[in-house]
Amino acid sequence: MISVKRSWMWITLPVNMALAPISTLVTLDILSLGGNAIDVGNVITLGNLILIPASYIWGKAADRFNRKLLVVVSFGTTSLGLLLFPLFKSIPEISILYSFVVFCNVGYNTPINLLLMESVPKKDWATEFSTLSMLSSIGGVVGYVFSSVITPIFHIFEVIEVLGFIEVISFLASLKLVPNTHSIIERTAMVHHKDSFITRLKMHPLIFLHFPNLNHFKLFSLSRLRNGLINYVPLLYLAIFIFYISSGLFNTQFPVALYRSGISELDVMVVITVGMIVQTISFMKAGDVVKKIGEHLSSYLSLILRGITYIGIGITSAFLVGAYLIGISLVMYPLAAGVAYAIYYISSTTLVFKVVGERRQGTGLGVYSTMVGIAQLMGSLLSGYISHYIGFDVDFGLAGALLLISSYIFKSLNKNGSL
Repeated sequence: MISVKRSWMWITLPVNMALAPISTLVTLDILSLGGNAIDVGNVITLGNLILIPASYIWGKAADRFNRKLLVVVSFGTTSLGLLLFPLFKSIPEISILYSFVVFCNVGYNTPINLLLMESVPKKDWATEFSTLSMLSSIGGVVGYVFSSVITPIFHIFEVIEVLGFIEVISFLASLKLVPNTHSIIERTAMVHHKDSFITRLKMHPLIFLHFPNLNHFKLFSLSRLRNGLINYVPLLYLAIFIFYISSGLFNTQFPVALYRSGISELDVMVVITVGMIVQTISFMKAGDVVKKIGEHLSSYLSLILRGITYIGIGITSAFLVGAYLIGISLVMYPLAAGVAYAIYYISSTTLVFKVVGERRQGTGLGVYSTMVGIAQLMGSLLSGYISHYIGFDVDFGLAGALLLISSYIFKSLNKNGSL
């Protein structure tokens, strides 16, 4: 282990500034070109699809290649993709470029975490991962605030271009500041340490130590699901799977619903930004809440809150437009995306950490990541067709109902589980 200045972690601040608002901005860019809910759903779905092979490919690359090099390449290619947005004028072109950005952005997540573990004494890991997580959250909030401020001044594709220049800062800084460590820590080390595991999944929710095969999914057989002695893990994964379908249904179309209600691009950005601010503040307190009442109960209660707010937004979106919908959204969305999500994330990820820590990490994480990836795909893809042909209220209501189902599963785990 070598001694290096820990200030290099600050290079992640501009990265998160640039990338956090991208999906919302891409959505608004598509709508400005005359696209609809289906177009948005398809573009986000392609990005979610790319996440699965990208996670596997970049993970394997982290095992074989210099980790500083991977960080530099990721920052450089991602910034290039953002800078090219003004040149792409059609929805299919935007879809391809967005997927390219998604693929490239995945690249730095694992190397950054491993570099931290290699360059910092183990006794300081918890503190430094907390710092890295904080920088990620603050960078995202600053990115949303900054994008909101300049949205009335520039076209959306120009806002994305400006964010590309911000990412260039991280690219140039990484050439100088990112350490070349001599000790090589394997990716499995991230799974064994709770703080690294939670921080890594917060940055990107998929980890493939190994790609699972069909036999690994036999744990979801009906016979196993019905057996109270061995159904804890499949039920936990199933509850999380339902959560991510719900998130895909809601998050993909929420900006579209706001925009279609007659409000401006700035208003859409403001609503999402307030949600992200509340989320960042909530993450600071969520750990204490989870410790006090436990992971299962925290997951259960936070999912109920998130589900009720989704349903509430769905009902109001059917009757309210413009300023009225903004007012309701400014109350309900921060509760769902901020308070409820922060508590749910800490509690559910802690439970997953306990599960994969007791079993074969490669297999467990592979199954978990595959299910999360598929759930995101399903949610974002279905959201476009449900919203376009039936309505945003049905899409959001369904998302809320799924969360209530997920909360019920967590409640049953609280009664029967031993973790």
